[in-house]
Amino acid sequence: MQLSCAEFERRYAENRLRIALVGMSNIGKSYTGMRLATSFDFELIEVDKLIREQLGHDDMDAFAAWQGQPYSDGYAEREAESKRLESNATLKALNSEIGNAVLDTTGSVIYTDKSVQKALVRDWYVIHISASDDAVERLIDQYFKQPKPLMWNGHFKQNPGQTPDDAILECYPNLLRSRAKDYAALADATIGSDVILDTSLTIEDIFERLKPAV
Repeated sequence: MQLSCAEFERRYAENRLRIALVGMSNIGKSYTGMRLATSFDFELIEVDKLIREQLGHDDMDAFAAWQGQPYSDGYAEREAESKRLESNATLKALNSEIGNAVLDTTGSVIYTDKSVQKALVRDWYVIHISASDDAVERLIDQYFKQPKPLMWNGHFKQNPGQTPDDAILECYPNLLRSRAKDYAALADATIGSDVILDTSLTIEDIFERLKPAV
């Protein structure tokens, strides 16, 4: 939903501004959403939480363990189920009857049903938090330390003689590049993860940078 700066500010003042954050897991969506909710009184909607509720999982670790790795038995079936659950949860979030809201989407929002993506770009101001150059290594490291549910959408390939971890290390940057293009296609605006995570910037600074330029 393209907005002018004036319309952005008007909607916020009238308690009807809806911001959706898109980008990879661990890129700063949840952190930014929490800060906006705390300082600017947005209602924070976490799609991951809605999906876990559907599955009856209490935390992200349980969700990640259920989905498994792309080389594990039954992964393709669980990935397909995840897409279905995520489409349902995202649509539920998009249709929430609330005032100012910030939507913390999953990293795989770009794989939800096309009808869900259409509703997202029609009704929400979509901001892509892009992975800056130094963020890719951090994302890979965090993925291995604390795996989150991840849809590979055909981007994982394990070559003969290659260990699963080596295959992930090789394929993950390709997944990031592919996703970056899809996030950008959904977004009305882009802000770098280096800006979002810059400790010298206040949330007030970040909020100003989220506004349209004109």
